[in-house]
Amino acid sequence: MSRLSSNQEKERREKIRTLFKQGGIGLFLGAIVAFCVRHFLFFPFNVENKDMLPQYSPGTRIYVSRFVNRTNLYLGDLVLAKHPTQTETVVFLRISGKPGDTVQMKNKVLFRNQNPEDDAGSGKGFTLQFEDKRGPFPASFSGRDNGEPIILKDRDYYLLCDNRDSCSDSRDFGPVPIENIVGKAF
Repeated sequence: MSRLSSNQEKERREKIRTLFKQGGIGLFLGAIVAFCVRHFLFFPFNVENKDMLPQYSPGTRIYVSRFVNRTNLYLGDLVLAKHPTQTETVVFLRISGKPGDTVQMKNKVLFRNQNPEDDAGSGKGFTLQFEDKRGPFPASFSGRDNGEPIILKDRDYYLLCDNRDSCSDSRDFGPVPIENIVGKAF
């Protein structure tokens, strides 16, 4: 094997430098894109409780879009929202009532605009779960299973969990304003 000439050695080193520069720039740009996507477009969320059983068990990872407005929120959509009373907590719940709807719980059944809703009426094929085998509580004891009608204001949503007997949702803390909805699962 012959030794490389001085010019060939310089060319080889320059090619290696160029390759490292391009690779470094590519990695840097990739990191910026990943950061922007993660912080401005969507982010992963791990389900930590049994609130959305049987569809989403603890440990399930979902991805949440940060783009939320009235035009892209539909009945049955899964959303992350800031808990109205526990400011450091977010809840993962399903939209069961939209602005202008009248919602009421009767014997553990959601009535929306005086019609009983079958699994939030979304047609998205999810199933409700009831862990508590007792009958519904009377309205005088708790509004969770039997409550008064609530007319949702212009920017309010009624959010319910799928595992109705083991969570805190709009039956407990009331309607959630759109400003508290931080993302929509996709």
